[in-house]
Amino acid sequence: MLERLPDAKQGKRLPSVKRAAASPSAIVLAGAGIAVGELAHLGIAVAVVLGAVGYGGRLGWAALRRRAILRRRARQSRIDPWSLPEPWRGYVARSIDARKRARQLASSPAPGPVADHLRTVVGALDAAVQEHWALAQAGAALAGSPGRAERVSQELARVQGLLSRSEGADRSALATQEEALASELRSLRQTEAAAGEASLRLGASCSQLEAVVAAAGGLVSTAGAPADANLVSLETELASLTAALEEARRAAGEPPEGASG
Repeated sequence: MLERLPDAKQGKRLPSVKRAAASPSAIVLAGAGIAVGELAHLGIAVAVVLGAVGYGGRLGWAALRRRAILRRRARQSRIDPWSLPEPWRGYVARSIDARKRARQLASSPAPGPVADHLRTVVGALDAAVQEHWALAQAGAALAGSPGRAERVSQELARVQGLLSRSEGADRSALATQEEALASELRSLRQTEAAAGEASLRLGASCSQLEAVVAAAGGLVSTAGAPADANLVSLETELASLTAALEEARRAAGEPPEGASG
């Protein structure tokens, strides 16, 4: 299950060969090539060739940069739930499925108020799916290697057993090792707790996203103009989705939406 994100907010514009051709650096390189040829008394023909090489090199560099950026953007724009372990994979898959249902709902009504409201829903869910993907990646990174804490715990128990039976210089080395392992285990336990909280919050956000789709379905089932109750329900669920996403951001250690710095 691979999806591409919208191309909005891609950042700086791509390097352009056309802009590079008219850029001061290309002109300077071309002039420098000709100047080198003349100073070396290689003849006008060779000087022109050197100028062309400098100019062409600048255009080639722009083309290579453009290609590299396009490849990097293509990699970044792919949502791939299967690249994540559970439970993070499941959260992303649920989000994508919910958005798919919302898009199907949005394609059914005739132009009018219902269709307008559904377009708003789809836009909100597009943003939510992107955020769920980013938060799932952050959560998976936070969770770290499965079983690491258990392995450290077992090693700590082994060292403590040796420490209880040791004497002299060996005891000092084992005590240092025990302290390091105990510190690592505390850090891993804290990280596990944070990852668990992030997982709970992201799961709640997925459930809220699905509730938005259910409310959109209620709106579609309304004949004619949308009923006030259905509109209120949809708006309430969208507001709840925003709140759930904010909770998930905090749990994953992400800055609040709109925060800078």
